[in-house]
Amino acid sequence: MDAPAAVLALVLATTAVGSSALLWAAPTWGAVRHGYEILTGATVALIAWGAWAALRAPVASLEGTDQVTRGELASNLLLALTVLTAVAVIALAVKVPPVVARVLGLLATLAGVGAFLPLAAIRAARDGAGGIPQGVVELLAGAVLMGAIWVGMILGHWYLVERRLSNRYMIQIAWANVAAVGAGLVSVLLSARNPAPCADLPAGPAFQQCAQMFSPILRIGSMTVILGLGVLAIIALISGFNVKLAREGGRSIQASTGMFYLAVILAPAVEFAAKVRFF
Repeated sequence: MDAPAAVLALVLATTAVGSSALLWAAPTWGAVRHGYEILTGATVALIAWGAWAALRAPVASLEGTDQVTRGELASNLLLALTVLTAVAVIALAVKVPPVVARVLGLLATLAGVGAFLPLAAIRAARDGAGGIPQGVVELLAGAVLMGAIWVGMILGHWYLVERRLSNRYMIQIAWANVAAVGAGLVSVLLSARNPAPCADLPAGPAFQQCAQMFSPILRIGSMTVILGLGVLAIIALISGFNVKLAREGGRSIQASTGMFYLAVILAPAVEFAAKVRFF
């Protein structure tokens, strides 16, 4: 599964799983109008669908190997995440008791987390350092990073809908953003134990094909690790501003949302830098 599509699938999957967990288990449940869950859930379903679609070609490339079953399982679990989230959103929209939608959403989250196991197993089978446990930790760390930042951006916008909403929830997601920086650090540093793209391939057709898919910069030693840490340092600075602005409340919530915009742009770069070495 050494392909850009596989890397994209991993980044989208971590974003969807992390966002889903924060959406359905966060303290905002019952404190904001359910339009917030409908909006955020719709984005989670679309991102999860993107992860499933991006993973299809890499899984197809596993045909004829003993890893194809694991690839299909991961793909099916991402599809379950997509479908269950979409059903939960529809349930909220048609006024089904909210608890039903929440249970469906939590089940969707579990399906997404479950997809991390076969993905980590495929990685371990390719002589990945740390085996399955490290692979799962890398994916969970990425989910914390991407989920906290994506949900934070949407929540900040929701304050334009519910202007009297307490800034308590924005403070909580701002601190989640701080935790996300720590998770991102784990994701990047653990990725350093994996080989750079194409590095473990002998000279020949396979290496040439891999070299055509990945930029030479990404194949240079620890360049992806350096890139990830550099961008993460900027996100750490942003997270500090987020906490300060969220505490001020009022118009500062809009400024905090703007900071989340910057983080949403930068965080995928960190995850791509880390996950390009995953398989």
